[in-house]
Amino acid sequence: MKRSTTKVNNLESLPLHEANKNNKKKQVNIVGPMVLLCCFLLVWQILTNMYPPLVLPSPVKTLESLLKIVQSESFLLIIWTTVKSLIVGLTGAIITGSILGILMGANERMKCLFEPLVYFVQSTPPILYMSLAMIWFGLDGQATIFIVFIASIPVMAVNVYEGFENIDPKLLEMAKIFKFSKVKMITQIIIPSLKSYFKSGLIIVIGFAWKLVIMGEVLSSSTGLGSQITDARTNVQMDMVFAWGVVVILLCFLFQKSMAGLLSLKRIRRKNYDLNNE
Repeated sequence: MKRSTTKVNNLESLPLHEANKNNKKKQVNIVGPMVLLCCFLLVWQILTNMYPPLVLPSPVKTLESLLKIVQSESFLLIIWTTVKSLIVGLTGAIITGSILGILMGANERMKCLFEPLVYFVQSTPPILYMSLAMIWFGLDGQATIFIVFIASIPVMAVNVYEGFENIDPKLLEMAKIFKFSKVKMITQIIIPSLKSYFKSGLIIVIGFAWKLVIMGEVLSSSTGLGSQITDARTNVQMDMVFAWGVVVILLCFLFQKSMAGLLSLKRIRRKNYDLNNE
């Protein structure tokens, strides 16, 4: 009886022990970036004493400009203009890239047909697409959508294709032995094998697309976050350039973390559902 009671107590203490471990991990995850941020700000402040404000504004001046930007009435509208272009171009790229990746992975003839095209698009510098888009679409924002779309397709296509290439051959052999139907083959083997590759491709392409949309707006648009950076640069307001840069970095970080968190939440819910069914 004593041994069984001890085992029960140990089992009951396991969740508490795991919770303490998770709390410690969270503290470490927070402390590390905070220390790095403090070191970065310290180095930045030291460098501002060596260069004039027109070259490198101080962290305090940048923060003041950032507060002005956030408090402005047009702040949310400017963000929405950029986000709208990003969503339109990125959605098209994710769908098109995923379809190309599936075709290349599922069919050898399709691979021979589309693989050179995908790698050709991937190896072409984005600035070349931007130059062509400015001629084709003008300077009203459509060029930005085009460059996000065309340059992001290979990222998704290659990731999905790599998912097909790394499907465990033993699983495919088992499916043949047990005579899986095509639907069961797709739902039980192919989709689960592609999930991690699709997720990594999605997170990578979001960060890549943010850089593209800002570059496109800087070069070709009179609206959005990129245009604000251009205006600040033209007026030689380096503090505003840095402040808008901080806004762009934070938004990109939030988009990537939100997508990663959303995908992780779905995975946790699915695990809990499977455990409850068991």
